This record gives sequence, structure tokens and C-alpha cells, in this order.
Amino acid sequence: MTLNKSFAVGLNFSLGVGLSFCVLASHAEVTLDSQQAVQFAVENSPEFNSIKQRLAIADLEESSAFYRFFPSLDLNAVHGIEDSDPRLATLGTGAPWASRTTLSLTQSLYDNGETNSKYKIAKLNKEQALLNFNEQKNKLALDIMVQFLNYSLNVKLVDIQEKQFSMMTRQYQSVSKDFYQGVKTKKDFLRFKTQVNRIEIDLATAKTGLEKSRLALLKLLGAASDSNESYTFVPIDLEKINDPISNKALTTKNHYMYRYADLQRSINDLNYNLIGRKNWPELLFTAGASYGSSQYVNSNQSFSDNDVVSWNALITLKYNFFDWGVRSRDADVAFLKSKIQNNDLQVSLLGIDSIVKELKLNTRQAQRNFGLAKDLLKLEKDNLGFLQTEYRNGKVQYLDLVTGYDNLADAEFKFYSAASEFENIRYLTLYHQGLLYEEILK
Repeated sequence: MTLNKSFAVGLNFSLGVGLSFCVLASHAEVTLDSQQAVQFAVENSPEFNSIKQRLAIADLEESSAFYRFFPSLDLNAVHGIEDSDPRLATLGTGAPWASRTTLSLTQSLYDNGETNSKYKIAKLNKEQALLNFNEQKNKLALDIMVQFLNYSLNVKLVDIQEKQFSMMTRQYQSVSKDFYQGVKTKKDFLRFKTQVNRIEIDLATAKTGLEKSRLALLKLLGAASDSNESYTFVPIDLEKINDPISNKALTTKNHYMYRYADLQRSINDLNYNLIGRKNWPELLFTAGASYGSSQYVNSNQSFSDNDVVSWNALITLKYNFFDWGVRSRDADVAFLKSKIQNNDLQVSLLGIDSIVKELKLNTRQAQRNFGLAKDLLKLEKDNLGFLQTEYRNGKVQYLDLVTGYDNLADAEFKFYSAASEFENIRYLTLYHQGLLYEEILK
């Protein structure tokens, strides 16, 4: 990442009025290539920042679920005024002043497996959050690289259109001069004039497309277009794209969605068991100890005079014999919800399977199109070279040469479009393999 900072200061004098002093804010220019853009987005994108927070939440929830296995220590202190009319003996000798302090240690030794199940769910949720974090990081990298390809293609398109516009403008000026001198016909004059207008429209459209792709990149990066920083992007060199696409390792079984679905099924089963367990007898083992005292404020008694130490170790058995079928229906609802969630997961997996198979078909087509576009570009370059030689020798008309330039421009656009699509397929393959982010940062 390169930063070029400029600081401008301006002075403006008004004769007979006074002195006005104007300071322009510092303006930083930030230039990013595709790799730097991905790193920038991971650090600054608000959308990806939310993914980071979800992972942090899952980590905190897992820690909380784990520490529920440990005893808790609570301090409860009450001091104030407490009275009645007539005054009750239970209010104590210090009435109307009331004072109570209790320190309690409690521990649940067994709660019918509920705490253990919730801890397992929290661990699975954390695994899911981590999996989703890595997937979203790859997804963000994919979105940026695809938009970078679009931006790079638009840069090439603008360049092609500018060269065409410059060439046709020069020729139009030459034909216009000859037309007014009576050398060229009105037909030739109008033909070149309309051609220049067409190319000018295409050039304006290409520039608008380029700016739109730049703004789309800024949005993905989480960078405001009206900030004090000016962002420029280094386009991908589409002429150097020639890496083979390998999707042999791409299968539906090693897709991240399958791992996510396995975790979700386990979570669904645990949630169903938690609710279904309410139909069973509930056995609870609890233990506790406490130390405290009361009525030691505004009385003749000290804190230790009324101190009490208590403890308990309890076994509690709970079982509902009859509730009009509420617990049973709750268990049935939980089971049906679990089935629906599993069906939704299966639909998603079928969609992934279709995407992977379609991607393999598109890979073969993209490789074929790229090869054909490369051959076409070479042929059009050779053809233009031949036309230029023949034109200098007076064997072909200028319109034939112009057609050759048009055909070359069309072949260049087809080549860059095919190269962009070829690279896009490669990025998609790496994304579905879960390797795109690491590949970009190599």
C-alpha cells in the first residue's frame, strides 16, 4: 500500500477589505493492488467486522457455558431502614435499622445433563462461527477479486475505445478537409462522422462503467468515497493470465457447507434432547454453603454475635405426571423443527452439489473460450499487419484498414473478456475449495 500525502495552503488578499487565509485539509492518496485491497477490506469492511464480532460472541458464550460447571460465590448485603407499626419483635433490637450480610457458595453437581448439553452446543456454535468466519473471509476475497477483474476489464475497454476514438477522429478530420475541398464525397464524410459519434458514445459508456466498478470496490472495502483519502486501484494485468485451473480436488464432500451442516445437525439433535428430556424424571444434585449475620447495626450486638454458617447437599427428583400433554407437544414441536432445519440443510447441500458440477462445466468452457480468443487476437494482429502493408503499397482502401482496426479492437475486447472470465472461474474454484484468501496472500 502506498500513501502519497499532499498539503496545500492558500492565501487570498482582498484590496481594501482585509486578508483571508485558507488552509486546505491534507489529502492522502492510497493506491491498492488486488492483494492489498483484500487485506484492507478484512481490516475495514463493516460487514466483515460483524463476522468478527459474531466469532467473539461465540467464544464468550463457550467460555460462559464451560464455567457453569464451577461453583459460584455470591455476596448479598442489605442495610437500611425497616420498621412497622406496631413494631414486630422479628425486626430485631436495632429497629428501625436493618442489616444482613450473606456470603454463599453454590455448586450444581448434576442437573440431568442440561449444563453438559448446553456446553456441547456452545462448543459446536463456536466451531460453526469459526467455519463461517473463514468462509466469509474467502467470500469477501472472492467479491473483491471479481470486482477487481471487472474494474481491470473496464480499464482495458476504456483504453481500446480511446485508441479507436483517437484514430477515427484523425481520419474524420482528414476526410472532412478533403470533403470541403471537393476530393471526398458526402457519403464518405457522413460515414466517418457517424462512426466518430458512435465511438464517442461507446467511450463515454466505458468510462461510466469504469467509475461504477471503482465505486463498487470502495463499497466492498468499506472506504467512503467522500473521505479525505483518494483511492486508486492497480488493475490486474489480463494479458498475463494463463494459469491452469485445477478443480480435481473440488468435491461436494470437502466443501465447507458439508462441515457446517454436520455441526448444525448435531446442534439440532442436542436442542431436541434438551426439550424432550422434560418428559423424563429430572434428577438434580446440588450443594452449597453460606456464612452471614444480621441485626448488627444500631444494636448492642456485634457482627459475630449473630453469625450463621449453613450448608446443604441436596438430591432433588422432579417428575410431572400430568400437564395436559404440554411437555409432550413441546417435544413433538422441537422434533418437527429439527426435521425442518435438517431438510433446509439438505436443500443447501443439493444446491452446493449443483454449483460444483456447473463450475466444472464452466471451467472447461472458459478454458476453451480463452484459447480461442487468444488465437483470434493473434490472427487479427497478423491481419492488421498485412492490411497496413497493403495500404502503404496502395493495394487496399482506407476503409478496409479501418475495418481491420475495428476487428482488432473487437478481438482485443473478446480476449480480455475471456481472460477475465477465465480468472473469475479460477477464483470461484479456489473459493469453493476454501483456499482463495490464502492463495491471494501468497
